[in-house]
Amino acid sequence: MKNILIIGASHGLGDAFSIGLPDIKDTVWLVSRSEPASLNRTDKVTRQWIKTDLSNNKVHEVISENIGNIPLDLLIYNAGIWEQDTLEKESAEQLQEIIAVNLTSAITTVHALLPNLKVAKNAKVILIGSTSGLENEGGTAVAYTASKFGIRGLAQSLRAYLRQDGITVTCINPGSMATDLSLDDGVEAAIKKHAGKRIPVQDIVSIVKMITTLSYVSCVKEINVPAIADTDV
Repeated sequence: MKNILIIGASHGLGDAFSIGLPDIKDTVWLVSRSEPASLNRTDKVTRQWIKTDLSNNKVHEVISENIGNIPLDLLIYNAGIWEQDTLEKESAEQLQEIIAVNLTSAITTVHALLPNLKVAKNAKVILIGSTSGLENEGGTAVAYTASKFGIRGLAQSLRAYLRQDGITVTCINPGSMATDLSLDDGVEAAIKKHAGKRIPVQDIVSIVKMITTLSYVSCVKEINVPAIADTDV
């Protein structure tokens, strides 16, 4: 039986993780502002909702209080918001919120949960970045791109820090994804709706599931997963 924490779990990829990763009798904590779509599934997986806003500078305390001293086998940080307009039209507060949600809360939450990870056997941390955080990708969403570069830096330094504890840290950088369809809709539905130009969430779930089956001896550092149509990556 595993204990899994998914941060950013209300819909899209986070919802797909909640459905596709746990086995029967596993416990999953779902962190989100709105109620997770998977919360009331009847599949013999225990799901608990931690309702909080990731832009809150005390979010790590809220999560830690809900988890308590339970060992965490898998921590996934999946949050990501981006600019809704051009840089000139964004307010400083909006830009600060993007950095807070995408990066700052990732750092403070992992920091708060280090004791939970260290008492688990073969614990793993997976940070969901983006191909926008890769060199020369060409995206113009400045705060979002900067935050996803930061997630890669967090993964690298955290991996070095936790190596002595046998805790692996992986950064996955997806490209364009079909997050408007659920895991239950199936791969073919996602391919058909987006004409093969967006990655089905099932593919990213499969990658994470593979990583969770590895021993602590193997460390998958970083995986870049552009859609085949993402020609600028």
